[in-house]
Amino acid sequence: MDSKFAKLKGLFITTFLISASTSGGYAIVGMMKDTFVNKKKWLSEDEMIDLLAIGQSVPGPIAINTSVLVGYRVCGFIGAIVTMLGTTLP
Repeated sequence: MDSKFAKLKGLFITTFLISASTSGGYAIVGMMKDTFVNKKKWLSEDEMIDLLAIGQSVPGPIAINTSVLVGYRVCGFIGAIVTMLGTTLP
């Protein structure tokens, strides 16, 4: 339970900081890839590319779509909600 809470907290803080430090759009995608694939190692590069492709094909802002998909992949439905909040609050 603690590890899932820690991962949710990490997802929120990470997406919040990424969203606060970029202007959105495609700039956020590079930072998300670097953070989730290279630094945190929560996703493989192939998974991130797949999630990015799905995020681009869904209507709406790519930054929010991709962060929701990443959150869902890492921590399920709650992770999707946490990353959506982390991306939209800044």
